[in-house]
Amino acid sequence: MTSRLAILLCAALCGPASAVPLHPPRSSTEPISIVWPPEGMQLSAENEFVFGSVADPKAHFEINGATVTVHKDGGFIAWLPISPGTFTFRAELSLSSAVFAERHILVPLPQAPVAEGKLAIDGSSLSPKSDLELRAGDWWIARMKASRGKDARLRVGGGPWRAMHEVNARLGLYEAVFQVAPGEEFGPAPVEYEIGSGWSSVRAKGTARVAATTRPPSVATAKANAAGFLNVKTSPSGGFLLFPAPGSRMLVDGREGDSLRVRLADDLTGWVDARDVESSTSAVPPRAETGNIGVTETPSGATVRIGLSERVPFELVESDARDALTVRLFSATGHTNIVSTEGGDDFVEQVRWRQEATGVVAVTVRLKPGRRLWGFNARYDGSTNLHLDLRKPPRVDRKRPLAGIRVMLDPGHMPSAPGAIGPLDTKEMDANYAIAEAAASLLRRDGATVLLTRGTTTDEVSLVDRPKQAVERNADVFVSIHNNALPDGSSPFAKPLGFSVYYYHPHSAALGRAIHAALVKESPLPDNGLLWDNLLVARLTAVPAILVENAYIILPEQEALLNEESFREKHARAIDAGLKAFMLEAGDVGGKR
Repeated sequence: MTSRLAILLCAALCGPASAVPLHPPRSSTEPISIVWPPEGMQLSAENEFVFGSVADPKAHFEINGATVTVHKDGGFIAWLPISPGTFTFRAELSLSSAVFAERHILVPLPQAPVAEGKLAIDGSSLSPKSDLELRAGDWWIARMKASRGKDARLRVGGGPWRAMHEVNARLGLYEAVFQVAPGEEFGPAPVEYEIGSGWSSVRAKGTARVAATTRPPSVATAKANAAGFLNVKTSPSGGFLLFPAPGSRMLVDGREGDSLRVRLADDLTGWVDARDVESSTSAVPPRAETGNIGVTETPSGATVRIGLSERVPFELVESDARDALTVRLFSATGHTNIVSTEGGDDFVEQVRWRQEATGVVAVTVRLKPGRRLWGFNARYDGSTNLHLDLRKPPRVDRKRPLAGIRVMLDPGHMPSAPGAIGPLDTKEMDANYAIAEAAASLLRRDGATVLLTRGTTTDEVSLVDRPKQAVERNADVFVSIHNNALPDGSSPFAKPLGFSVYYYHPHSAALGRAIHAALVKESPLPDNGLLWDNLLVARLTAVPAILVENAYIILPEQEALLNEESFREKHARAIDAGLKAFMLEAGDVGGKR
């Protein structure tokens, strides 16, 4: 077992700090250390992985009677069945005498019907659970669990009773689906539920207040926040739809709990967090008119200025061929008389607009033949005019393709959010940083200017600040470096696990392909593919941006590799080689920058 003093001496005498294992030297006197799952964790699944380390990797080790293979450095991971209730992982290590360790988790009991014998309603089952504000045409659903095989109904406030239907006779689940009729108004009031048979019944009242209204919609104005933009989602808990800038105004025509439904177009709605907007019931509804459109040459490409009478939400759509960008303006009417592209130099060919639908204006910028978008950024100026900053590929030296290129490396996570953890307590943030350091050294050798979002191992850098840094520090490419884990309840042995690369925008796909191909050549781990994913850092539009998952840190053998400098160097070489290949393929290849 290596002592702390020996490691410190090695750091001083044997070479760079990256040669030191990332995990702390084992200091626990416990022969068995269970790292995951944490004590008392709640989990709804049939199996779960458990990992940690043992003092003697050669000793027989088992958990709940199943023999567990231990890596030579003492790390282990097991995949075991679990059962409802307070479940115990009982680990046993056979040393001179057996030693034991336990970890307890809570597994929910399976759903069961309400106890027979008397009428009852399960109060915890009542739905809706969040306040609702509805309008004509909206659908809403009420549910409850109660005594089986009975008559069930509900009402809102003092309104009429409405029938509920038993949709699961085994569990006694009741449901009713309603659509708000034109002109219908009720509430806001709690929903009252009743279950009965003959003259006998029992009632329960929900906590959510439900309302249907015919009042004019309110108006929400996006606040400034740490991210610099507002998230509009497809549903209160859904995926991202678009990202309005501060000051953008939207019509609000519904509510669910703390989420407001905003109407972007006749056939498109989204949801925003009520805390991120200022709401007004007296404001004039948003209605922007487009004005003149002009193009100005910039050192990195061109800026398209779209005149607008007020700030409204917009959506940016890049063509698959990367030769055009469309901005879709919501709550807008086209009133553009002049479009000038004279300032577009050799980059912008034309700008066209059309009234795509009532309240939706689409402005499309087409590039000149042979030109491709490197990236783009949309921003409102100090007034209401929208600026589209279009970036062309940087000049690349064919002999030294990274010379002068500004590469931003993003070592994922930070001390307050360290990410995943390995069986030997290796922290993902440290592995990410070590790979970034190794890659930075190679990139600098090849002439790149390396920018790090996290300059030291102790830096605290928020997730939203990382892509912002790429814009503010004028990066040419962005590579976020991570290491992977599994969701609880997923088997670590179901398929080979290894590295993967993620991108989001079309202009980032080629970067993803290049680094993925380099990892296939360099890494000893299985290839889990090049994948599209809606990741915040990968959504960076200004430059090509990807995220690399180098290994599964929760697997003992991959954690051990991450603690080897030679493995980290292989993945650093892949990042360096992939960036070179990408610049030669996608950059403006010719003379020096």
